[in-house]
Amino acid sequence: MRILHLIPDLGLGGAQRLLTYAAAAVDRNRYRLEVAHWGEPSALQAELERLGVPVHRLEGGRSLPRLARAFGRRVRRLRPDVVHTHLVDADLIGILTARALGVRRCCASIHSFSFFAVRRHRWRYRWLLSPLVGRFLAVSHALADYLVRECGLPASRVQVVTNGIDTARFAPAAGPAPRCAPGPTVGVLTRLDARKGLRYLLQAMAQLRSDLPDVRLLIGGEGEDRSALEREARALGLMGCVEFAGAVSDSAQFYRRLDLFVLPSLDEAFGLVVLEAMAAGLPVVGTRVGGIPEILEDGAQGRLVAAADSRALASAIRELCQDPIRRSQMAEQAHQQALRFDIGRTARALEAVYEELM
Repeated sequence: MRILHLIPDLGLGGAQRLLTYAAAAVDRNRYRLEVAHWGEPSALQAELERLGVPVHRLEGGRSLPRLARAFGRRVRRLRPDVVHTHLVDADLIGILTARALGVRRCCASIHSFSFFAVRRHRWRYRWLLSPLVGRFLAVSHALADYLVRECGLPASRVQVVTNGIDTARFAPAAGPAPRCAPGPTVGVLTRLDARKGLRYLLQAMAQLRSDLPDVRLLIGGEGEDRSALEREARALGLMGCVEFAGAVSDSAQFYRRLDLFVLPSLDEAFGLVVLEAMAAGLPVVGTRVGGIPEILEDGAQGRLVAAADSRALASAIRELCQDPIRRSQMAEQAHQQALRFDIGRTARALEAVYEELM
């Protein structure tokens, strides 16, 4: 069965990593995968190519009509049985082009709430794309409920396929982890934008300095808010204890530098990095939003706190940094929880969707 994926780019976002993990886990004897995108060459593109997955960069810049024509040429050449799209622009280009060229089986993975905050996106999905899509695949139950309740998508065609990861890739390393500070190291790996709530994490760090003078914060990732966050860290007097690591190509190695992972998002459809950190044997402090409570149980694998609440973040971080025994217990529970979300389970669910569409 020929499956053609379309995604805007192969950067280091959650949707892109999930696509790469799944490509490695599906039955390649049964499914022939190809991926099209219009971003820049990247580490994930190289990883897909190492897996033997053909990757095609569409020429067209940022012009949706030109990209649609380029994708149409790829569809005519491959003649896919299923077109599977990811993220809003790819959904729009991929579904409309594929259906216009006679591809009857299409599915769209929905990875985020944020696109649907814009009314025109909700309209496009409900009235334009919904009649053409066989399955909308939501990465969490919270997102699936939102798509039906707020966006008006038909419940019969919204299906939950939870994210998964290659748990072996993130398994805790044998022996002591490399240390970057004498005290506990707290870390976050995410896109640096306002919806990720990082300013509240910086405020929490400022509140912790008197109790935990040796605590450090390692921020991995890039984004449009990096300069603003660096200015805020300086204003809070944190530049001596906060490191902006930039883009992270080896996330497993990043997690091994940490004692505690924090994701302070204001909204989050799933939180793939939470799962990765848990698989790496880290307790997690996360916000009680979106799909995060579906994978992180408060008091078991870490702590759940209210979003946009720096005091609650500081309290949870303080609690776990000051209690290494409890932190170790939560780390073991986190690792065991992550094993339930191995990418093999996600791959089998995707294969079932493809078979049902046929």
